[in-house]
Amino acid sequence: MKAIILAGGYATRLRPISYVIPKLLFPVVGKPMVHWTLDMLKKFGVNEVILGVNYLADLLRAELGSTYDGMHVRYSLEKTPLGTAGPIKLASHLTKLHGTFLAMNGDVIADINIRRMLSHHLKTEASITDALHEVMDPRRFGVVELDSAHRILRFVEKPNLNEAPSRLANAGIYLIEPDVLRMIPDDRKFSLERQIFPGLARQRRLSGFTFPGYWFDIGNLSDYQRANFELLSRKAGKSTLQEKRSKVSNRSALRPPVYVGRGSRIESGSSLGPFVLIGKSGQVGKRTRITKSIIFDEVTIGEGSRVDGAVIASNVTIGKNVKIERGSTLSPYVQVGDGVRIGENAVVHPYKEVATNVSPGKHVM
Repeated sequence: MKAIILAGGYATRLRPISYVIPKLLFPVVGKPMVHWTLDMLKKFGVNEVILGVNYLADLLRAELGSTYDGMHVRYSLEKTPLGTAGPIKLASHLTKLHGTFLAMNGDVIADINIRRMLSHHLKTEASITDALHEVMDPRRFGVVELDSAHRILRFVEKPNLNEAPSRLANAGIYLIEPDVLRMIPDDRKFSLERQIFPGLARQRRLSGFTFPGYWFDIGNLSDYQRANFELLSRKAGKSTLQEKRSKVSNRSALRPPVYVGRGSRIESGSSLGPFVLIGKSGQVGKRTRITKSIIFDEVTIGEGSRVDGAVIASNVTIGKNVKIERGSTLSPYVQVGDGVRIGENAVVHPYKEVATNVSPGKHVM
């Protein structure tokens, strides 16, 4: 099977971190988001992947190259945004899609059995099968109404609660027959949900496959944090995940779940957790306390500092006795001086030097 990963968005809701790091390279429990997707596809026999890319495409190409765990990787560059269907048509020009193929949103992490989905797809003889996941609040998603044969009768994008036909959300994972490509024009912005699904639903050629495993649609920092914390809890449970060449002082306290990345060092007297993730090649100084925070790669945190409920991106340097409060975001290549206090929900943009206190909610640009 071949797969197309839609990765051409600008990740506006993950700014300012995504000005420098593409969404698909945001770390999730120690590996980039795109690796979670590729590992899942490899598990179910996908042997060729095309990434529909646009913004910061060179960084994705540098990370993945032309092969990943035996899968051939190609890149389809969108010069202008093409919606959800346009990138699929554009990517199809790079390879021959003679049989059923898979397309999915790049910002989805899911525990889904593609073999079962394919069996369902072939049984229903659908042109597209849409993976569906039950959600508590359907207002953020496209939701569907199914008949008894699991055909999708209608699709409602981001409904009000009283208008939602169900709580079954479009999970952004599709099995598609090649004849659908003829419905998508070349070089135009085109939507699967709005311009392909309604017609297929009327013709009873749109099927839904519900799956019970976890599903994360990572649209904003709150989604991103939830995905990290829930997956960390699943993987670590009541223990600490510590990668090779990392070093944790036996005089430090780790309160699980905690993840410590490859080559990172935690010095004596520090307290980490619960729900703390430290990326690769990090340095946490003496007597530092970190709770409920995501720390990207190559971050240095000086001794005596406090970090609570923050997201700190790659290559950040934090001085001694710094206090970073709940909801704060530090973008890549930020430097924070000794003794600085960064208030709740403050945001520091990339490459900034912070030498004085930052008020709650303020953006340092």
